[in-house]
Amino acid sequence: MGRRAKTAGALVLGLALGGAAAAQDGPDHGPLFEAVWETVDRNFYDPGFNGADWAAIGERYRARLDGARDDAAFAALANAMLAELAVSHLRLSPPAADQGFRGVGARFETIGGASVAVEVSPFSDAWRQGLRPGDQLMSDASALRGPPDEAARLTVRTCAGERRELTVARMAAGWPPEQPGWRWSRISPRPGLQVGHLRVDRFDDGAAELADQAMAALGGTGALIIDLRANSGGNTSALRLASHFMPEGAAPAFALFARGHLDALGRAPDADDIADGPRVAGAYTDAAVFEAVSAHDGAAVFLTDPLDGRRYEGAVIVLIGPDTGSAAEGFAWLLRTRSAARFVGRETAGALLSGERFALPGGWTLTVPVHGIWGPDGQDLADAPVAPDIATAWSREDLCSGADPDLEAAFALVSELSGAD
Repeated sequence: MGRRAKTAGALVLGLALGGAAAAQDGPDHGPLFEAVWETVDRNFYDPGFNGADWAAIGERYRARLDGARDDAAFAALANAMLAELAVSHLRLSPPAADQGFRGVGARFETIGGASVAVEVSPFSDAWRQGLRPGDQLMSDASALRGPPDEAARLTVRTCAGERRELTVARMAAGWPPEQPGWRWSRISPRPGLQVGHLRVDRFDDGAAELADQAMAALGGTGALIIDLRANSGGNTSALRLASHFMPEGAAPAFALFARGHLDALGRAPDADDIADGPRVAGAYTDAAVFEAVSAHDGAAVFLTDPLDGRRYEGAVIVLIGPDTGSAAEGFAWLLRTRSAARFVGRETAGALLSGERFALPGGWTLTVPVHGIWGPDGQDLADAPVAPDIATAWSREDLCSGADPDLEAAFALVSELSGAD
């Protein structure tokens, strides 16, 4: 869950630093370091900094600044400092024009102890050079990222067992995500049974309307498979889709609490705090979420929608995996605790917080988790992964053959739940 940019606050910060924008061009990154440290110090949602001593961490990394001779070294130093807080949605990004390293338009995972291509963009040079899902990387993984004007040289073992040397042009891929991010269809695996399939890759502004369209098209099916395996998150628009599977009537789904509210509370929130918190319905855009939290002094309890009898009555199966993150995990947690949905696949990313982007001098951008998230029972859901009910294991052979163990397990579960022989 996150917000793309902060404007007014970033302007104030830039004026306060009075010309420090030039720091990123020279060896002295001191002013930029202080901007990073202070922005986290003021805005990090947890007053206890996730159990870390943020002041002491700052001192340790401040002493290492002389070793950051260029922007790349400074970015590495600053991100190492941020990593000590051990949370998601916390990173420093260099100016867009100086991102430096790029990938090859392919995603690799470790499968059976080897680095294997699991997805290759059809628009990439890697695809044109013949890289395919299932190909095993034989060369050093560091070759996958590098300067944009320097080709990647990869050695792979293909699904046919052939060893190939590839020279691949680098490219930026994966963001913005592929559109359309919502796709749905109805299928009939056997007479008398219709199954809906809904793939959702993002919960961004506008997703609430898509949720209603999808569920209108898929209503009346005996089972619904929701594929979140490529869903990297978004915002609370996930609540609209989740509401189709909730008990009738509006009810608290989760709470977002910011630093000011938690400072005033002086302790971790509990179920009573959430029950008594300011209730918010229908906030389904980034702006609406931040406005709701701000309007209630750093606290907002978001509600499911009643939907007036449009609740989905069939079996629900949710596909999850390591790329299921942020708002998609919030959706999964809600269905886990408030519905009979079953989960198939692999554990999710464990990246559930609400982040905001702050503009720093020189075009640098700092993402900070500014809201923690709690369930209606008071459970702290920060970066809590969701485990599947039915765990699957992928092999290189699955990728090479085009098999999908997650979908196969989901259809087996559909047959079980629908009483098929």
